[in-house]
Amino acid sequence: MLLNQLENSIGQEQQEAKVEHKSTISDVNFSYPLNSTINLGIPFLIQYDNTTSVKSLGSASLDNFIITFAGRGILNGTMKYNDNGTGIFLTNHADGTVYQKGVIELRIENSSESIKTTYESLGIPIRQQNPDKHLLLDSGAMFFNTSSAEDGKLSFLNNKVGIYKDLLDRDMLNLTTFAWEWN
Repeated sequence: MLLNQLENSIGQEQQEAKVEHKSTISDVNFSYPLNSTINLGIPFLIQYDNTTSVKSLGSASLDNFIITFAGRGILNGTMKYNDNGTGIFLTNHADGTVYQKGVIELRIENSSESIKTTYESLGIPIRQQNPDKHLLLDSGAMFFNTSSAEDGKLSFLNNKVGIYKDLLDRDMLNLTTFAWEWN
């Protein structure tokens, strides 16, 4: 008897839900939470890199290439590190968007402790302000591996994910990255 009442109640709720179903996009309220501002706070990683080599993929241009880079950064506003990395840079000729993927090793200054991170991003060229300048703004994710020292200073990054934004100056071949820890 109780089971029959429960089944009838569920059936009635499903019929009521069907009546309230929104059938057009204008019936759906997209104002919350999609238009909300998300504050990511202060970035935990700030990194400055310069290109050390560029090898063209295919035609000799700066549209598709393998890149190596090195630089320095700071974690949590206090922990300085040096980095080096490699990646690929692929341009979609239809719309100018850029896909990047690679690996970076972070090594604490004056220490042998290090951690590797893989990164992946999508970017768009910024030419509105100055068509002669070739800037690229991209957003992506960093996936941190395990630190070389299990209980070292970098262990807080073990198996963490970071989201980042960076600005690449394709003329000067330098890069500035800001990353936030994603929980």
